[in-house]
Amino acid sequence: MNATNRPPRGPRPIRAGQQGQHRLRVDGVDLVTRPMTPDDAQGVREMHERCSPESLRLRYFGPAPRLSDAVMRLFTDPERGVTLVTHVAGEPGKVVAMTNLMDLAPGEAEVALLVEDRWQGRGLGRVLLWHALALAPSRRVRVVTASVYATNTRMLSLLDGAGAEKPSMTGMVLDVRLPLAGQRGNVRWAVSLNTRRTDGPSL
Repeated sequence: MNATNRPPRGPRPIRAGQQGQHRLRVDGVDLVTRPMTPDDAQGVREMHERCSPESLRLRYFGPAPRLSDAVMRLFTDPERGVTLVTHVAGEPGKVVAMTNLMDLAPGEAEVALLVEDRWQGRGLGRVLLWHALALAPSRRVRVVTASVYATNTRMLSLLDGAGAEKPSMTGMVLDVRLPLAGQRGNVRWAVSLNTRRTDGPSL
């Protein structure tokens, strides 16, 4: 893929907009991150179709599941968690990333990211992870977890940078925990969304 077909590098910070929308800029390309609605189902399906088999494997630990209407209802059910979509500003159907923060138990939620291949390696995943962590306390979440392939060094690096505990178990899939209770991290994440540029290994 030549340079003219790739989005430019370097995300700028998320800034708050109206009705839960947050904007960020990837060197000239404006993106919007907001809660997913039922109207986003087709855009989410099309984004999955554009993702490589490897990206889908890392997210779902196998081929992508069938994104049925029931799955879309799960993604958009506020009683089950929150799903964020990131799309090109002014083009809500052009979804480029999906962030899930799904409830597991009282006070515990699981985070997962899927970033379309052509938007990977530009720090977008890092910004979206920190955005999800900043949202977690509003859902009374005290611990965020993530299941990650041991070979998925990008995601492990993002979680480590956010303060995750070192996994105590070994194997193909690691269960990573990120306690939030009692940390000053909530303020740090919120500040980062407004001040930080990302660097290093990233999604």
